[in-house]
Amino acid sequence: MYRLSFTNPNLNSIEIDLPTSKSISNRALILNALLKNKIKLFELSSADDTQIMISALTSNNKEIYLKNAGTCIRFLAAYFSVLPQINVLLYCDERMKERPIKELIDALNNLGADIKYLENENYPPLAISGKKIEGNTVHLNASKSSQFVSALMLVAPFIKNGLTIYLYESIASYDYIKMTSLLMNEFGLKCDLINNKIEIEEYVNSPILNEYTIEKDWSAAAFWYLTVCINPNININLKSLDLNSIQGDKITAEYFKKLGIETIQTETGIKINNSLKCNNNLSFDLENCIDLAPALSVACAVLNLNVSLFGLNNLKIKESNRLIAIVNELLKFGFSVENTNDSINIKSIETNIDYNKKIIIKTYNDHRIAMAFAPLTMLFNNVEIEEIESVGKSYPDFFIDLNKIGIDIKPILLNTEQK
Repeated sequence: MYRLSFTNPNLNSIEIDLPTSKSISNRALILNALLKNKIKLFELSSADDTQIMISALTSNNKEIYLKNAGTCIRFLAAYFSVLPQINVLLYCDERMKERPIKELIDALNNLGADIKYLENENYPPLAISGKKIEGNTVHLNASKSSQFVSALMLVAPFIKNGLTIYLYESIASYDYIKMTSLLMNEFGLKCDLINNKIEIEEYVNSPILNEYTIEKDWSAAAFWYLTVCINPNININLKSLDLNSIQGDKITAEYFKKLGIETIQTETGIKINNSLKCNNNLSFDLENCIDLAPALSVACAVLNLNVSLFGLNNLKIKESNRLIAIVNELLKFGFSVENTNDSINIKSIETNIDYNKKIIIKTYNDHRIAMAFAPLTMLFNNVEIEEIESVGKSYPDFFIDLNKIGIDIKPILLNTEQK
């Protein structure tokens, strides 16, 4: 357990060096491994998920433990399935065993892969016997996770005849599929994405990049937009972040503009400040950018707005059940919030909030929950938080950076240690 405290350092402008994108890093690592590491990758993410990916790709072990890294287990399931004579067991923690993977495994096995479930049907862990797969056409239910689609896309150039993928049902996080397509084309691989149809050509030694630098992470930037919503006296410079990004979560700038946050592109990055008019009675469709839900929900509650955030059905199968986690934690602070099966609805309140009551933030061992609620320490005076180590999954230095705006964090010693 840790105690959070805020001492306003009276700083007007603060520079934050964001982590690079783990989403891009993990995609680039899979592609480069299949390209026999012909591309020199710069600025790979330091996030736990990317380190897990690097370790798995360089390991000679037949048993690989992937913790709760959803991107890793999905991408690596596809990766190992197309490597002839490679046999691996992909293990994971208990939460990952609750996150379904059926659609991806069915698609790969229908193409000729040999993947079996080690415990419960349709869920990790997995046993994979790599084979030479011949591509054709696959139909994929894309409503559960865009990562199922991206996993197939990443290996498609390295199977005979390439692959055509038809997506059906509602498509979750379509912008992440677009990001995968853009990255593949930047690498020199041929991927054509038109609505629900994806055509990928087999790679036959066509020219590819020599080097590639990973972008700064837009999903991490959302927590600094939230911070400026909470404390309008702070201006933040997000170093090297670019509005001209392949990441769909760059829509952060557009969504937070409705909450009064101005975004200015500069030669060195992006400046954000709280200088615009804030709208009320808003709605946000987050189906394509669901990772923004924690930061946006907290921001709207703090600003005392009437807001509906919808398209959140898949929020329940993230690192935690974020749909429930967000609502539970907002209620602790005294905000008015409720949820449906796929939405979070926030209502403005007229009653006074007690800013001095003791609040313990439960993170659910979920990095985005921890990062969304910790900045509330700027408003509330008696805040404690659990499991801050969870931020290592995507942003290991988050609490170090949070200290730059005056938020301090200290471990709470047990009584036996205090004596």
